[in-house]
Amino acid sequence: MSVTSTVRDNPSDTANPYPGADKGNWTKAFSDALALATGLPLEITDGIAPYVVRPKDFLTRTGGAYQLRPGVITVDPGTGLQVLNVTVHGFTGAPGEYNERIRGSFHSPTRPNPDPIRMLPRLTTGTGTDGRALPYLATAHPVPANTLSSLIGVMESALNDADGSRGYKLTDDIRTYGQNESTLHAVLLRTVAENGSEAKVRRVLDLTAIKGANRSRARLGLFGLSAKDIVFGVDRAKLVALPESGEYPARIADPAVWVPAFAESIRAAYTDERHPLHEVALNAEKVATVQIGIIVGTAHPDEFHNVVFDPNRADHRRPPLGYSLAEKAASDMRAVLRDAKANGWLTESERAWLAGEGADTFAHEGEDLVTARDRRDRTLFAVVFPEDPDRIKAVARVLGEPKRSYTGKDHVANRLRMVSAVANAGYRYRWNPRVLDGLLGSTFIKTNGQLALPAWREALDKGIEDQDVLHEFLTTRGIHWLAEYKIIDADRGSIGAQAGGHDNDPEDQAETAADRKIRRSTISARGAMLAKPRRAVALMRELAEAANENRDPRAVDNDGVPLDGTVADKHWFDEQFPKTAKKKTPLKGRDSETDSSNPGKPDPTPQEALAEARSTFYSEATNHAPRAAVDLLEAAREFIAAAQHAGQNVTLADDEERGAIVQALVAAQSDIQNLLGTVAMMQFSLGHVQESQAEKFLTEASGDDE
Repeated sequence: MSVTSTVRDNPSDTANPYPGADKGNWTKAFSDALALATGLPLEITDGIAPYVVRPKDFLTRTGGAYQLRPGVITVDPGTGLQVLNVTVHGFTGAPGEYNERIRGSFHSPTRPNPDPIRMLPRLTTGTGTDGRALPYLATAHPVPANTLSSLIGVMESALNDADGSRGYKLTDDIRTYGQNESTLHAVLLRTVAENGSEAKVRRVLDLTAIKGANRSRARLGLFGLSAKDIVFGVDRAKLVALPESGEYPARIADPAVWVPAFAESIRAAYTDERHPLHEVALNAEKVATVQIGIIVGTAHPDEFHNVVFDPNRADHRRPPLGYSLAEKAASDMRAVLRDAKANGWLTESERAWLAGEGADTFAHEGEDLVTARDRRDRTLFAVVFPEDPDRIKAVARVLGEPKRSYTGKDHVANRLRMVSAVANAGYRYRWNPRVLDGLLGSTFIKTNGQLALPAWREALDKGIEDQDVLHEFLTTRGIHWLAEYKIIDADRGSIGAQAGGHDNDPEDQAETAADRKIRRSTISARGAMLAKPRRAVALMRELAEAANENRDPRAVDNDGVPLDGTVADKHWFDEQFPKTAKKKTPLKGRDSETDSSNPGKPDPTPQEALAEARSTFYSEATNHAPRAAVDLLEAAREFIAAAQHAGQNVTLADDEERGAIVQALVAAQSDIQNLLGTVAMMQFSLGHVQESQAEKFLTEASGDDE
């Protein structure tokens, strides 16, 4: 149900808040000045300039050429990012898939058998014709249109879920009060591999939100637009003000065309009650224009695709809203990895691999899944708990920790959660990153504790005889292996941190009576396994074999022999590795230049296909079916009138003709009755459409069944 604007004076009596499109010469002058100031190509600046309201206000003329006024571009002292501060049309900017808050909704390339339509394309820094790095984002390869459509759909769903923690409807708030806090955007030059028999790549500029993704989405929604419209084109029906000269496709994605046309359309709609966009114009009047920042430069151009997200990362690491623990911890980890790359301790390929953003380019020949995964996990621990003094200081600085002597359990827990939240991108199931809580002592950072992490096979070979090796293996990898198969999970007291966590099983949020009786921490699980080292090692080997073979793990007996036909699940584990009798001491409390090519249309997603099918059924039932009945009745009236005019009785040719008509009408009546029953059932279930009697009549009449 659409929400209309509140009661107000007649808009025709009120100053129109919509500025409309600017003169093309000023838009071009602004684009030229921006390209001169930033080094960005005209393809980029020609795409930005149409969004800017009154571009003349941001220009000054020097030596016969226009330049940007001083102060239009400022430097953020915290990040070194150069930001263009301008007034734009309210429909400027769109939410992006790479927002820190929803990264976990997508599949990592490190995950076993990732779904391509849920895997984010690798981001890179844009380059000029000379190969020089430029301050805009791009993807390493063109993205198929269908894949991109699905990714945007995942983003929309994830932002819907994440916005729920706000406690109020952001769209309603912006409709009523406007946008009081500006948003920050970066240029993403998308390359879309269009569907069709001929290979074609289309380029379209998207001002993706770095800060304020939900605000940008809410603004677009008030204007009747969405993120897909920006990428796949705005419906020509909304662009009433398109120049009459020229031919246009059904959807237009070139901002140099659709932006000024939409700006003119919405301005005209505000004072015209008959305009198709009138209600839209009333709803969005509080954000007719807004102030935004667009990142157009950095002190580290080669690292633009990394540093550009620093403002977003800061908000998620020190969240002003209720961000999930998993996303916050993963954001902290990505910040540490980016810093290590900036200091030359990691290559870009290593950083992307560890962050779950790039594929493993370091694999050894013949290496199996678990061995490759184990190598990544051990490297993550080495990054978080480094040996090098400079790296130790760098990690503490990035995380904002106090002096080492003042660190405690909360700092240790945060680092463990960071590793866990990013490591699980390489597994088939995302667990609660609290699974490692308490597994390292509260003084581990204070005493500069180190982890000697042999590869998993070596660790298990030694683990039966060496309790310390097994203890460390279970702490750093074994618990994760169990969590992958949901054999253990985070302590139920903290399970709320996992709610709404993307890949997490909804059933995991509920407890049965039996669950409550065996509530236990992962510390307890580790202790129980250490008490049975031979069986614990056998279980770990079975988990590794199951992961490599993509199957469920089998239970192991007391001698460590896997039992065919069994499954090692949570209940089995709790029975065979029971809690120790030692009473658990209570915890004291936890802190808690632009491309004008026509865009192709992607195949519909299942949700879009459902919506289209629902619309078609509604149209057929409420429009076509009644119209067919009206046409039939009108034909009967014309027949009777023709007979009267001829002075003859109203008779049919013969009994066969009359019988055929009666049979057809009865069949149609039967179908209508069946449909009435189906529609009634749709209140409670999907319903069922019975075999059509009308279709049967038509088939028999045509002789198709002979």
